[in-house]
Amino acid sequence: MLNTTQNTSTKDMTVAEVKSFQNEITELRNTASGWYGNQYKSSNEALYSIFSKLYVLYDNLTTTTDEATTQKREWIEAECKAKGVVLTKKPTILQLLVNYAFYVDDVDCTKRLSSYIRVLKAAVCTDSVAADNIANWIADNGGIESIRQQTTKSAVTKEMRIEEGISLVNRFKTLSTFSNSKTQQYASTKTDEVVLLVGVLQADGTIAVKHTIFKEEDNSNIKGSTAINTALCNVYSKHNETIKNDASKKEAEDKAQSMNDIIANAELADEVQLSEAA
Repeated sequence: MLNTTQNTSTKDMTVAEVKSFQNEITELRNTASGWYGNQYKSSNEALYSIFSKLYVLYDNLTTTTDEATTQKREWIEAECKAKGVVLTKKPTILQLLVNYAFYVDDVDCTKRLSSYIRVLKAAVCTDSVAADNIANWIADNGGIESIRQQTTKSAVTKEMRIEEGISLVNRFKTLSTFSNSKTQQYASTKTDEVVLLVGVLQADGTIAVKHTIFKEEDNSNIKGSTAINTALCNVYSKHNETIKNDASKKEAEDKAQSMNDIIANAELADEVQLSEAA
């Protein structure tokens, strides 16, 4: 009887979550429609505000894999198709969100929506960009069209950065270990799961660990997926930065060595000439 009650409660929560998402994205679509009809040519601020809200929805849909998330995706894809939106065989979350929010009946907006998708894709692939600063990021980079021109099809998606971040973490040498009552509690059910530690650097160079973040915790509605995925993206970016810096350093060393060789050869030639002259 208890299991039946729990299953019913979980189902009710899923239905409520999906309905909340439907209401939120529909309200956002209405805002986008109003912007297109009244402010399209004059207000970037309103457009960027819509982008910010889409970013939040994207984060929520890509950091969880529960039943509610599956239903949200299925619903928005069905809605897009019902409106006549032409989608790829396996549309991405960004494609679905942008098309649902900005598609206008009887208007050829393919190029415009493609630009929006490209810009949002670039945003989610940039570690320093989040929902609260995407407007400034777009403006600082010259606007929608400028970013579209700068991006390429080879851009690495956020999901790819997260996946590679996990792979890198698993390959890295262990710097230190830590445990507390919470990590011990989840040891049997969350082994090998990425966990984020929040610490404060001390005057002696040690780090005082203050908080642990799990993707999901028992009896809590607060999820740590977004924070953990952001950290994994940082791992990916820092690793690539190190590789590039090492490559640049080696290139500089090779150039320096080449120059030294040229100088050494020139000095040797001078010595030979002097010897022959003598």
